[in-house]
Amino acid sequence: MQTMMGRGAAVTGGSRFRRPAVELWTSLALLLAAASGPAAQPEVSEGLFITVPSPITSEAVERIQKQIEAREHGGRSLGVIVFDFNPDGKPAWTARPGVCSDLTNLIRSLRGRATTVAYVHNKVSGHTVMPVLACDEIVMGRNGALGEITGPGIEPPRTEYEGYFLRGDPRFGEQRFALIKKMYDPQVQLRKASARKDPNQKAYVDARDPNVEKLYVGLEPVRGVADNTVGLYTAEVARDVGLRRGALVESRAEVAEMYGLPAAVVRDDPLGGRTPEVFTYVLRGNVDGAMRESVQRVLRNVRSRGGNVLILELHCGGNDLVAARGLAEDLRAAQSGDQPLQIIAFIPESAPAAGTVVALGCTQIVMTLPKPPEGGGEPLPSATLGDFSRYVESAPPKDIEAHRLSLRELARLQGYPEVLIDGMLDRQVEIVRAVRKDDARQRRLMTRADLEAQQNEWQLDKVIKHPGEWLVLDAALAKDIGVARYTVTGKQVSEVATLFGFRELRPADPGWLDRFAEFLRKPVVTVLLVVIGFTGLILELKVPGLTVPGIVAALCFILVFWSQSRFSGQTFVLALLLFLLGLVLVGIEIFVLPGFGAPGLFGILSMLAGLALVTFDRLPESGAEWGQLGWRILMYLLAMLGALLSAFLIARFLPKVPYANRLILEAPAERGERAVEFLPGAEEAAELLGAIGTSHTPLRPAGVVRFGDKFVDVVSDGSFIPAGTRVQVIQVEGTRIVVKEV
Repeated sequence: MQTMMGRGAAVTGGSRFRRPAVELWTSLALLLAAASGPAAQPEVSEGLFITVPSPITSEAVERIQKQIEAREHGGRSLGVIVFDFNPDGKPAWTARPGVCSDLTNLIRSLRGRATTVAYVHNKVSGHTVMPVLACDEIVMGRNGALGEITGPGIEPPRTEYEGYFLRGDPRFGEQRFALIKKMYDPQVQLRKASARKDPNQKAYVDARDPNVEKLYVGLEPVRGVADNTVGLYTAEVARDVGLRRGALVESRAEVAEMYGLPAAVVRDDPLGGRTPEVFTYVLRGNVDGAMRESVQRVLRNVRSRGGNVLILELHCGGNDLVAARGLAEDLRAAQSGDQPLQIIAFIPESAPAAGTVVALGCTQIVMTLPKPPEGGGEPLPSATLGDFSRYVESAPPKDIEAHRLSLRELARLQGYPEVLIDGMLDRQVEIVRAVRKDDARQRRLMTRADLEAQQNEWQLDKVIKHPGEWLVLDAALAKDIGVARYTVTGKQVSEVATLFGFRELRPADPGWLDRFAEFLRKPVVTVLLVVIGFTGLILELKVPGLTVPGIVAALCFILVFWSQSRFSGQTFVLALLLFLLGLVLVGIEIFVLPGFGAPGLFGILSMLAGLALVTFDRLPESGAEWGQLGWRILMYLLAMLGALLSAFLIARFLPKVPYANRLILEAPAERGERAVEFLPGAEEAAELLGAIGTSHTPLRPAGVVRFGDKFVDVVSDGSFIPAGTRVQVIQVEGTRIVVKEV
């Protein structure tokens, strides 16, 4: 297919017929004739979107040039380059013609190396029109408009600028044409006409040209273009005069769809022509708030070290879509701003559910697609993306619907087909790929119902997902439908570096503190810390005089809460408050209200609930989540029972262990009395069974009783016994001596 305004050659005669209007409109007429029968185009897998700022500056032109050069130096073809002339969908204009001429020359220099496309989806005026016309093709949105080169604050084209739109363009020579001149000369009388020699040949001419009547007949006004006004061509008028191609496109995603480009190209390249400084980081386990905090620190670390590319190797999943959606937004935000990062998601194996959400937030996705084994045999498994089956089966319908809307918005912002989100969260949806009947190059994913409703415009190409199946994309399918930008054959991140031409990879290590916290968050380690913590707490409360167990218990619980903390959020605060409340209630039970009653029971439950909640990351909402929270409470209850057993064994055998028994502190001697002498072991403790003494300190229930000239650590039978009370030993278990008031 010829490029815009070049699909047909201009009709020329002798020198007296070489008029700008005649040549241009003849060219446009041939262009329209060539465009009437679209031909199928081969699929294009490479492309680049470039945002052209408004107004255009010399710095912007230099940045665009570096961006294009960086793409070519990386060994990748340019394919299709789409210039978006309406940043953020706003009107665009430039008063200075010089910088626009520079960009025009840059675009023209790409002919033969790339297909250049101008995307106009709002008003483009002033000298910004120049690089738009330099592109091979123009596509427009419903609100797109092109023209009004002159106006308030815009330098009008002088004589030396009158041909700058077409200077050096082999498609048009050096002539000025009426269609373009109308954009800055209100005196041009634009008319549609038919050639005298061939009535089927249409043209657009300037009615003021005296040669027009000799060559054309049937002059009629152009709809939407008035005399005595500067030309501003709306999308509809631009289609009528042959300036724009194809149907209206309302988003970058639709432009990519029109040219058969993958979804990842719709976003600007964050590198912007900068030399890549590449870092790598691996995400493992379930996506949660802690992982989000770690990635935020990684992003700050990469920027502080001068990095501009981050390869995230994803070995993560889970069902916490709230945390995953937040992390995806963090990644999107990191791709813009003062120090934008190019973030590449590399999936060597799988990234289900929450892992998929994280991948969608990256600049582009690369997946592993192993080579077929030589000589046949079972092929190696491909990387997969998008398995939400476990989440859907456990989440309530209202949550699924809320996340569906949120993830559709993420897909829209990232340029991915929104219907894929529907297929991932609803197994009954059937998804097909359709081809536009009047342009075989344009393909679109849609539901079967949508295809049937638009069967006059679209026809079936391929079924992507059958009803009753979960949508899981392997690497081949993900690349075919544009979700994955590239595939590699191996599972090493070095292959991704080779693919992009990156030479040096550096680990984006957030530091030993994050690694230590990640180690502590492992379930086995967390449970072990809880067991040790409860053991130390029990020993400290039941065997007075020991200080090391109390210190160890405090350290263990501090590590549990610190490693699980998000440094913000109501969940962590609530969990911490519940645990502290439990400690207070247990303390009241032991020291204020002796016995085993409500304070002790609720204290234990509060401590267990706090531990379970701090490791759960969020307040449970569904029945399944409440069940998971209950399971964690049960797990920590079993840990507490294990701590009781450990405390019993330690209390029984610690005094017999050489040097370890020195951890038991002696009670201070009374004033004027000789130093306190403690029983050395269980055998001497057994000799006190039935002995009567006097409480030296209050028993709450633990305390000290004096037997003759010896002071012994004891516990009461559950009641509070004040100091100076006569007591009797009623039970001895190892070194544990139980007394009652007599």
